[in-house]
Amino acid sequence: MYSHILVPTDGTALSVHTITKAVEFARTVGARITFFYADPDASASLTDDAALLQLIAPDTYRDDYSGRAREILSKAAVTAAAAGIECETISRTSTRPHAAILEVVEELGCDLVFMSSHGPRSFGGVMLGSETLKVLVGAKVPVLVSSVEKNDPAPAMNMVTSTMKDEHRSIAVVAYGLRTFSRALQENRTVDFELLKSMLGYLRTFPAKLHHPKEEAYLFKKLQERTSEFDPLIAELQRQHREGDNELQRLIEDVETLGIAPPAERIDFVTRLELFAGEQLKHIGMEENRIMPAAARCLLPEDWAIVARAFGENGDMRFAEETREGFRRLFSRIANLQ
Repeated sequence: MYSHILVPTDGTALSVHTITKAVEFARTVGARITFFYADPDASASLTDDAALLQLIAPDTYRDDYSGRAREILSKAAVTAAAAGIECETISRTSTRPHAAILEVVEELGCDLVFMSSHGPRSFGGVMLGSETLKVLVGAKVPVLVSSVEKNDPAPAMNMVTSTMKDEHRSIAVVAYGLRTFSRALQENRTVDFELLKSMLGYLRTFPAKLHHPKEEAYLFKKLQERTSEFDPLIAELQRQHREGDNELQRLIEDVETLGIAPPAERIDFVTRLELFAGEQLKHIGMEENRIMPAAARCLLPEDWAIVARAFGENGDMRFAEETREGFRRLFSRIANLQ
C-alpha cells in the first residue's frame, strides 16, 4: 500500500499523539517513516526579544531556537525505534512549512503524508490548520489527516497521555545515548565524560523531581481510587522508581573516577550502565502498554481533568522547584550534543 511516509511534527502535544499514531500505521502497512520539522529560522527574522536573548544569553537562545529541530526529531526517532520501524529525520529552514513539506515529499519520493491539524486555533506550534489545508491542496500524493485538535472528544485525557509520552521520549533519547556510551567504553573508545555526566544528571533531576512524582501523586493514585486491579503493577513501578533513583546516584558517583578506575571497575560500571538504560526503556514500555490503557478504561472525565491540571504548565506547585521549561532546555543541550 504505502512504503515511505512523511510525518511532519512541530513539537506540540498534538504532534506527539500524531507520531504515536503514525508509527502504529507504519507498522500495520510495513512502511518506513521520515519525520520532518520545518525550522522557522529565528535568526532570519528575530524579534527584538529574541535578538536581545541571542546577544546576552547565547546558550539559552540556542536551546530555545537553533537546537529545537534536533530536540523534537530525536524524540520522534526513538518512538519509531521502540516499535522497530525504520526511520530517518530531516529538518529544513522555512517560514512556509507547507511548501517545505511538499518539497521534501517530492525530493524523497514519499508516497503518503501523515499529519494532524490544530484547526483554526494554535497553541504556538508552526503547523497551523491553514498549513495542513495547503498541504492537502498542493500534495501530489495522498495526505492522511489523522486528527483535528478542536474535534478531540477527550482533550484532558489526551493532554495527559501526550505529555507523559513526550516526557518518556526525552528519557528514552538519553537512555539510548547511555547505551552508546556503554558500547564506546566496552570498545575503549574516547568518551566525552562531561556529556555522560550531563545525561546522568538529567535523569537524576527530571524524572525524579517532576515526572515520577506526578505519575504517582495523580495518575497512579486516581487509577487506584477506581480499581484495585492494578495495585501490584503500580507497586512494581513505584519500586522501579526508587531503585532506579538509587542506582542512578551510584552511577553518578562512580563516573567521577571512571577515567582512572582499574579495568575491573570499568567493566562493572559499563555492565550497570547498560542494564540501567535497558531498565529505563522497559519501564516506559510498562507504563505506556499497561498503565495508560488501564487509565483510559477506568478513569472518569473528572479524574482526567484533575490529572490534566497537575500535568499542565500551571500545575501542582510542589513540583515547581525546577520548571518544565528548565528541563526542556537541559534536554535540548543533551540532544544537540549527541
